[in-house]
Amino acid sequence: MTIDPRLAERRKDVAEDKAKQNMSRLLKFLATVLVAGSLVWLAFSPWLSVTQVETSGIAVSSGHAVLATQGVVAGTPMIQVSESGTEAALLEDPWIESAEVDKDWPNRVDVTVVERAPVAWTNTESGWTRRAVDGIALPSGSEPDEEMARIDMPHLAAAAVETAPDILAALQFIEALPSELHQGTVVTMNEGELWAWVSGYQVRLGRGVEMRAKALSLEALLDTKIPAESLLNVIAPTNPSYLAPDGGGAGDDDAGASNGSVTSDDGGSGGESGEDG
Repeated sequence: MTIDPRLAERRKDVAEDKAKQNMSRLLKFLATVLVAGSLVWLAFSPWLSVTQVETSGIAVSSGHAVLATQGVVAGTPMIQVSESGTEAALLEDPWIESAEVDKDWPNRVDVTVVERAPVAWTNTESGWTRRAVDGIALPSGSEPDEEMARIDMPHLAAAAVETAPDILAALQFIEALPSELHQGTVVTMNEGELWAWVSGYQVRLGRGVEMRAKALSLEALLDTKIPAESLLNVIAPTNPSYLAPDGGGAGDDDAGASNGSVTSDDGGSGGESGEDG
């Protein structure tokens, strides 16, 4: 059977076009594979791998060990360093309050950590534990030392401490006190009010508000000549006062204290209003 030359030529052209298309697709595929392979090689090459890890703020926490576990060490490809994952791992350590991890391409990682500091020993239903100002329990022994202030509230469940207003208020008060006053300081709860023993004096703190201001007011009051065994009152931090053992009261004008304290119904000495300011 004879094939029309024109039809044969057409078939030949179609076959050649199809071959050219297949070859073009193959070349594009090979080029894509080559480019992708080059990018993968570059991403895992020493040029884009960690050569420097700069850390700041790591002192007592396990920050360095966590970074090693997360692969934030020299030689790790930058692409494998997870900023959010490493931050989350760091925050699992109770010593670490905040953490920030930043990749500085091509080969540097910056890690900034803010660590918690123990403020006081707290006594709850489960016993004594050191805690930071935000209520987080920090690794410690089971018995308080003599250097740190104490918060004695054995009626509280340990699980509720981090959100208990009274504990958090007491921690804020102690943190704001000068460090030289921490030793021997004890904060307790009595009939709905916070009370403290500071520098040998009993101090009425009242409700758990304005605790930092109350600490500063108490510091100023202690700088005056107060008779031993006096009852100090900083319920109103702008108007601190004291009640002397003989029933007399006096204030320090420089410290913003009132002259002539008044005695509350429960035996404490109150400010002019007798309530929190």
